[in-house]
Amino acid sequence: MIKSLHHILLTALGLSIGLLPFSSAHSAQLVIVIDDIGNNYARGNAMVELDAPLTLAFLPHTPYASRLANKAYQQHKEIILHAPMENTVKAALGPGALTQDLSEAEFKQTLKKAIGSIPHIQGINNHMGSALTQNKQAMSWVMEVLKQQQLYFIDSLTSPNSVAFQQAKQLGLPSLKRHIFLDNEIDEQSLHKQWNKALRIAQQHGEAIIIGHPYPESHAFLAQQLPKLPAQNIELVPASQLLLQQAWLGFELNNQQAHSSPNRYLLQKSKNQAAPLNEQDLLSQNTNPKPH
Repeated sequence: MIKSLHHILLTALGLSIGLLPFSSAHSAQLVIVIDDIGNNYARGNAMVELDAPLTLAFLPHTPYASRLANKAYQQHKEIILHAPMENTVKAALGPGALTQDLSEAEFKQTLKKAIGSIPHIQGINNHMGSALTQNKQAMSWVMEVLKQQQLYFIDSLTSPNSVAFQQAKQLGLPSLKRHIFLDNEIDEQSLHKQWNKALRIAQQHGEAIIIGHPYPESHAFLAQQLPKLPAQNIELVPASQLLLQQAWLGFELNNQQAHSSPNRYLLQKSKNQAAPLNEQDLLSQNTNPKPH
């Protein structure tokens, strides 16, 4: 089984297990999360079978989630829970929903059951959640469960007022946040526009995180674009690999050491890479957002 991310991070620092080094041939990394897998087998299976290290987010208690997650594991995909969270537009959430009217015990039990419904998971991200991710107490409960379960968190950033990422960091949880929604609009022009924004972010900042969905249009687009990434000096990686790279940032060698023995876990840095984007910048990268 895949080791939990916390164990990987801790043991990596002690060099007690063998880990694949990051490729030094790339100066940027790209994480692609595909949400909403579990209700439609054909669409979910298409993403599972795509020949690329995608991070696949499964809705809990859905008809095909467990079956597809097991297949995805065999296909060396990274598996996370796509946890349904209360939104501001009262859109339906489906089973396993986390809402603000739950008691702490009910809330944590609901999340634990959702986690247990998906095999091989490494972390979670939020499905919708524009309301719940603004609730500091609720996000604290989420992160307490994830820390106990040794899972990472990706903030889908469905609200500019989300406190989820900050709560994860406050608890010392490995965490990331979304940069681009790929397919709010699924016409070819819109997909290219969002994709190119993500590539620019990766090239300028060293990393980018895209969230997409198992639409046929998105699958066809990714099948066409993913083989081009190496020529663009960008490496597609699962979310846990980007988190491991970040964990090593504090262990950079001095100039003399780096010249003779560069850290194998860190990417080559470009002089043009800028500081990380803030939440408003991230949200501005997306056009015509759907209800979250």
